[in-house]
Amino acid sequence: MPELPEVEMARRLLQKRSLHQRIQAAAVRDGRILNAVSAQDLEKALVGRQFSSALRHGKRLFLEIDHSLWLTLHLGLTGWPLFLEKGCAEPRHTRLRIDFESGAALAFDDPRIFGEVGLTASPQSFLKERDIGPDALQMDRESFLAAMSRRRGRIKPVLLDQSLLAGLGNLYADEALFQSGICPQARCPDRQRLIALFSAIQEVLKTSLACHADFEKLPPSYLLPHRRPGGICPRDGAALQHRKIAGRTSYYCPRHQKE
Repeated sequence: MPELPEVEMARRLLQKRSLHQRIQAAAVRDGRILNAVSAQDLEKALVGRQFSSALRHGKRLFLEIDHSLWLTLHLGLTGWPLFLEKGCAEPRHTRLRIDFESGAALAFDDPRIFGEVGLTASPQSFLKERDIGPDALQMDRESFLAAMSRRRGRIKPVLLDQSLLAGLGNLYADEALFQSGICPQARCPDRQRLIALFSAIQEVLKTSLACHADFEKLPPSYLLPHRRPGGICPRDGAALQHRKIAGRTSYYCPRHQKE
């Protein structure tokens, strides 16, 4: 599933290519992506208007239609917005298509249909209704420490709780734990290790953004390029271990991420 860095790349694409263009037509190709809105109402809300801003919070995207109406977008597992120049063929798995008067179009391509499209009066109300917590790149250290102090249990599932910290998923949670030397099975650690974890989360997300969310461009000391069965720890050469934790496969180095 796309996590904060990948979703931010999508936001930048939308901001660069889709803003301030009048919408000529909108067509829902598959109603299964819609949440709490009909295809007719969504299409009506878009036609004749234009997007004026593109925001991201955690893994959620918001496109402003006017001051009191926003298009909401969740990429799910396989969704991605694609900008089509005039005359370009539509992707095979297009679930929503928005045509601009310029002749260009925006397609939401989603092969496995785990994405979600809807409308909201404001991003803030949407986030509150969904119980989505602070964005991982906007949360300050003391708020992070306070939130973590109220949690019990293994650290990996806590990091995946979007009501606590929005934007981290399975992959970047593993990377942050790897960089801070904390085993994903560990119980919530003490304050000093939580401070190290917070710093690692910030560094990992910012580094990924600087690399345009391309794992091949990450520093050689990062886990993600090696995160696979048979992978070797880039720090100390130990064989990486993996196991299911709260239903998610976690990778870690048993040598420097001891339980």
